[in-house]
Amino acid sequence: MARKPKGTIPPVMRCDLLPSNMTASKEAQVRTVLAAYRSAAVMLAREHWRLFFETGRFNKNYDADKVTFVAVIGAANRVQMCRWQVVGQLDSWLSNRANEFRSAVTHSTLDPDTKHMLFVVNWLGAWFARREIAMKETGEIIPAHALALARSIMRGIMRRHRRPNLRHISMRLDHRAACLAAPNKATQDGNVGWWVNLSTMTKGIKIAVPLLTYERHENRRGQVSNGVLVTEDRDTGKLMFGVVTDIGADCVASRAAYKPERELVALDFGLSTLFAADDGALLGKGWLTALRGYDRRISEIARGQQRHGRKPRDSARYRRAVTALRGWIRTEVGRVLNALVAAKRPASLVLERLNFQNPALSRRLNRIIQNCGRAVIGAKLVDFKDRFGITSDEVNPAYTSQTCSCCGYVDKRNRPSQGTFRCLWCGQRMHADVNAARNIGQRRALPIGSVFQSKASVLADLVRQFGERRVLSTRSGGRGSTADPRSTNPYFGGERTKSARMSKSRLLPDLVAA
Repeated sequence: MARKPKGTIPPVMRCDLLPSNMTASKEAQVRTVLAAYRSAAVMLAREHWRLFFETGRFNKNYDADKVTFVAVIGAANRVQMCRWQVVGQLDSWLSNRANEFRSAVTHSTLDPDTKHMLFVVNWLGAWFARREIAMKETGEIIPAHALALARSIMRGIMRRHRRPNLRHISMRLDHRAACLAAPNKATQDGNVGWWVNLSTMTKGIKIAVPLLTYERHENRRGQVSNGVLVTEDRDTGKLMFGVVTDIGADCVASRAAYKPERELVALDFGLSTLFAADDGALLGKGWLTALRGYDRRISEIARGQQRHGRKPRDSARYRRAVTALRGWIRTEVGRVLNALVAAKRPASLVLERLNFQNPALSRRLNRIIQNCGRAVIGAKLVDFKDRFGITSDEVNPAYTSQTCSCCGYVDKRNRPSQGTFRCLWCGQRMHADVNAARNIGQRRALPIGSVFQSKASVLADLVRQFGERRVLSTRSGGRGSTADPRSTNPYFGGERTKSARMSKSRLLPDLVAA
């Protein structure tokens, strides 16, 4: 592989989805190509899964059955584009499973030698390989029992996740099948920003598709790539065309100009207030109130549809309401996080592992915002890293709302109401979300910060650490003159009972001997 010249700016791609006002006949031809592309993607995925279990690898250049796929998709160049896109998605899915494999082995009780062999298998992606695997340093062949264990672990991890569904894949076409051109005279009063010369299923026949532009796309600085992404809007079903822009040079300039003023800002996510910072700032007030308004509107339309025996998604009003909700979430998250970065200028952000579920909202709305909200915040954090070099970390949120950020005492009674935190041990009072944000910031450097740790394990560590600190109460009439809150706290009661049981078990042999 040829190396990039020194000083080359790495690409940073952004995709803007543009609508089109093409005629009905052109739309029918585009939909025909899209349907054929998706059918071929499903077939290619089956072929590459078979290849993976035979060789242990996906291969984007594997084209043993080119004739069949050309017959389905209509052109050899589209087959290659589809295969590369399918393999890219499968590799991305498999990469996440490899991360889970590494975490599972790291937290296991296996001996160090076996762990090392499993790490090598994982690094090589050779969980299902049918060849001998050698250790890189020593050349020692990994024994069969270690390879069998690797296969077993990976199979268990893969069973917990659905494989990528490619039936609704977007069609990614390069300049060979979709040539992008700026409008010359046919701008339709300035509404058309691009024309796409798109290949159809009939050989040698192309159609010109107009793409309508908008202000955000026009203001995006960078180099536009030649090619488009063709997809369907999930709510309206309309065809959308993605124009990809390389903003790498703009990001380099932004990172050079950005001067951090704070090392770290910890954020607690909630639906009453969108984010609470560890310095006491509350960002995005009224978030839950607005979501309840959307919930009432969407639920009312859904009930009306169901009373008439129809699915809610069949209603144009329902789809418009859901689209409006997703747009509002995207706008509000962007506004709040942009204001945070502009005001505090952090070098790093620490957040809890996001959970958008809230009992005050319906199951329908919880499902919608769970899928949309995580993607929006994740994309915004990636944008911050590209533009300003701001890194972000996730920590385990278990018991952050019940643990005192000052003394470390954990008790569910510490939070008597939604917005109030009052520690029963040291008497500290503050906003509940601010207290949680401070705990999140502290966990970044603690072993209990791992997102893979269970809630029970987190609680056991919190109880143990509090006992090791020997924290004295600072409130008036403190620990010495008031009842110890641990006596009625099931978290500590269970711990003391377990300790007493263990002490008795240690003394039993001595008593028998006596």
